[in-house]
Formats: sequence, C-alpha cells, structure tokens
Amino acid sequence: MTYYKITCVFDADWSNLYPAIFGQAQHSYSRVGDLGPNVAIYGFDTPQTPADLGPLVRVEVIPNP
Repeated sequence: MTYYKITCVFDADWSNLYPAIFGQAQHSYSRVGDLGPNVAIYGFDTPQTPADLGPLVRVEVIPNP
C-alpha cells in the first residue's frame, strides 16, 4: 500500500480537495480530522500520481500512517 500525507496551510475542505488531488481514485485507507484540520493521510493499493496544487498544498509519500 502507498500512503500519501497531505498538509495544507489552510483548514481544508477535504470533500473538495481530495478529488482535486487524486481525481476519481478510490482510497483504501484514510485518516482525516484527528491530525488537525489541515492534515490528512490517504492510502491506495496502487501508487497514484497526485496533482500538484502549488506551494499551499504539500503531498508527500510516507512509509506508514
């Protein structure tokens, strides 16, 4: 599984931000809200190519959630 940590400099509306980053890809794991309003972790069975939304939204691959 490949995990992606998304960090924003603003309080994110994940229902809008997730499809902007990952499109229609369906995640197998998610951790949203308990890390703060501007951090989320999503896991996918296959590697994804997240969209680059610029310096206000950082997407990084992490080994474990």
